[in-house]
Amino acid sequence: MPNGTSGTATLASSDFGAGLIEIAALTALIGSTTAESLVLGNRGAPGLLWGTMSIFGALSVIKACVAAATPGWLRETIGVRSKETDGALGIALTLNDSSLRNRRHAVGVCGVSCEIIRDGGELSEKAEGAEATETARRDVYAFDQSVSGILDLIPDEESQEAFHILVPDVYYHEIATRIFWKDWAAILLSTVKLVEVFMLWKHNALKLCLIGLCSWIYFFCVSMALQAAGVSREMSGRARERQLDILAGPLPTPVKAGGQFKILLGAPYNVRHSRLWRVAWILGSLVSIGSVVAAYMALSSQKPMIFAEWVGFQSLWLVLRSSFYHIAENADRVFQHPILLRKEWAGLSRPLKARVRGLVHALSLYQMHVHPRGFYCYGEDDRTIRDTYIPRLLFPLSAQHRADGTSTTIFISAVLGDTLLSSASFVKGRKFAPLDKYDTCVVIIRTPEGEIAVPAARVMTGTPPPRNPDHVETGFELLLPPRGGANRGKSDCTWWYWIPCEEGWWMEVHTTDLRIRGERHAKVISGASLTKHLSSGELYISISEVAHVEEIVANSRRGFDAVQSLLG
Repeated sequence: MPNGTSGTATLASSDFGAGLIEIAALTALIGSTTAESLVLGNRGAPGLLWGTMSIFGALSVIKACVAAATPGWLRETIGVRSKETDGALGIALTLNDSSLRNRRHAVGVCGVSCEIIRDGGELSEKAEGAEATETARRDVYAFDQSVSGILDLIPDEESQEAFHILVPDVYYHEIATRIFWKDWAAILLSTVKLVEVFMLWKHNALKLCLIGLCSWIYFFCVSMALQAAGVSREMSGRARERQLDILAGPLPTPVKAGGQFKILLGAPYNVRHSRLWRVAWILGSLVSIGSVVAAYMALSSQKPMIFAEWVGFQSLWLVLRSSFYHIAENADRVFQHPILLRKEWAGLSRPLKARVRGLVHALSLYQMHVHPRGFYCYGEDDRTIRDTYIPRLLFPLSAQHRADGTSTTIFISAVLGDTLLSSASFVKGRKFAPLDKYDTCVVIIRTPEGEIAVPAARVMTGTPPPRNPDHVETGFELLLPPRGGANRGKSDCTWWYWIPCEEGWWMEVHTTDLRIRGERHAKVISGASLTKHLSSGELYISISEVAHVEEIVANSRRGFDAVQSLLG
């Protein structure tokens, strides 16, 4: 008899264990897509709360929290990147020194952006004169659904001189206010969860009662905090203070020409990039993991009636969660029918032109980050476009220095590098072939009449690799290496500059530890001497005669014309 009882108990335990496995499968599959979307904030802060009401879909909730809390460049590596996370958050890297290592893992750039804080509130046609402060520049590898939806409305066949400005709907504030109070109502309605807590407590299922209560309290408090802080949706509080200026399309690199692009000013800032959202997701993933594990452990010792009651409540919350998903407004509701104001360059106000120049600076920074020479080679390049210098085609060399081999002293205050010249040319629609701007630059020199800007040529040199006897015999040895190659590192790099002067003279100057700014000793040489120096192979560069330098200078002048046109 005892053996029979034991066998029955074992069979019941086995059946119950099998039931738990089935429930675990339901937890992973039922409602997973809806829960993931809600937790990612696609229905604002209330969605984070309602997405976690039911334990069904908990694994999708955990994955969504982990993915959202993970930096964009790392999601692919750890296997949590998905179409849903890209649509909710996008992927962008800040264009600064610290992001160089992270950029190795990012592929498929689709644009650059500048984060703007407007001093005059929302961007509108009447407020175009309001000043703005740029806070961050980024290269973008995936736009979120709000921005990509707006970009899709800009025709691809538009001319390169077309700029689009997002202006708010006249009923913007009315719509935002209505959704704001609906979100508060949705958060408060989640208190229906307390019915489950009360019923489980009433039936002495204290463990399940506490597990459900703790999880709900956390997400309830977090949702209220996000709502109160004004970072629930792209239309709320702090979202209106920030905007994005975007240059989207196939971007040029130092070795590749760009393609058709779009410029959008005043795109919505994604509030889900705030620290409060990230903290909510980090802690939320831990709370969800703990709740799932604790719930299964508690269920293993519960009576069938309690088990059935718990499953019933989870099914009810699943239905209510799906209902909320279909009833609630999207986070980007205000921008689903955007109003785009199209303007040519001449029609932009002075502050808006400055914002377009900001995008040129961002594109220039991106090119520095992906340059074959290395970002460290561009430490002294000027990263802004100024109107304080005087354009000059040639440097006014004094008569006493017009002799071959003569030394003179100049003061270089800034350099506009190849990345800035090519970026300005790209934005202004000036077509150029890959590598045309590779060795171009503009040198800003301090003179008695003021700072003058002279288009010039510069090349990066380094120690040649050891000669390979096999290459010498077969004729494959490269005495003049092609453009676009790498180098051995910062300690083995030197910039050589050639500045055109009057009557065919050139000034030759080179960097010390990659530094060019300040007082420099320059050597005055003739065209013939420059050809002799280049053809000797001493510098191990791609050019060999003065005609090549003159061609680079011509490209520098064309690039500088594009820069100057951005100041008009």
